[in-house]
Amino acid sequence: MKLPAVISLLPAVLALPISSSPAKRQTATTQTDDILFSISLRAFEERRRANDPPTLNWTSDGCSSSPDNPFGFPFTPACQRHDFGYRNYKAQRRFTDANRKRIDDNFRTECVSPLFPQDRLLSQRAVVLPP
Repeated sequence: MKLPAVISLLPAVLALPISSSPAKRQTATTQTDDILFSISLRAFEERRRANDPPTLNWTSDGCSSSPDNPFGFPFTPACQRHDFGYRNYKAQRRFTDANRKRIDDNFRTECVSPLFPQDRLLSQRAVVLPP
């Protein structure tokens, strides 16, 4: 008696939509971390242009206290990702000294890597951000 009832529900269950997008299942903190630390700067720029996901803060003032493109090096995308990190970590109430340092270190690496593409150690030492 129970088996026919279960079988009759099977078409309805199979018709339910299944999300194939893992981003829709992630929390805002997971999305922020992935966008900030796990994807390329180019992919970040694409996500920022698309405002994807719209629940995160994508606003930026660019490189507020420094030139955007000194000597022809485009630092604006790195500045925008840095702003993304600060704004979202603050909104998510996890802007600690350790997380600030992690965001700043990521910013420094992204700014300097194009200047010294062959020497990653030198690129990491080239810019010293104030504490």
